Amino acid sequence: MPEHTTLDALESTPHAEVFGERSPRTVRLRLEADQRVPEHRHPDSNVVLHLLEGSLALTLGDDVYDLEPGDVVRFDGDQDISPHAMEESTALVVFAPKTDV
Repeated sequence: MPEHTTLDALESTPHAEVFGERSPRTVRLRLEADQRVPEHRHPDSNVVLHLLEGSLALTLGDDVYDLEPGDVVRFDGDQDISPHAMEESTALVVFAPKTDV
């Protein structure tokens, strides 16, 4: 049976776990205007970020990517990552475990 929810049901926290701790980890990220997530890494994950609303400057390593609603970015989590909201923003972020293939 599939799991189903809505992003509106996750309003209680800025970093809401969409399906709990199950893999792949899925988070609804909400940032206020000019809020920045400090540099960090997810070394065991490939990351997909889908910007739903707002505007983000996403720092990946030494590069910055300006994202608008509808943009989807996939990247290796083993680098410095820091999203910065240019305005109030909401994104859906999926952390897929890396596998040896």
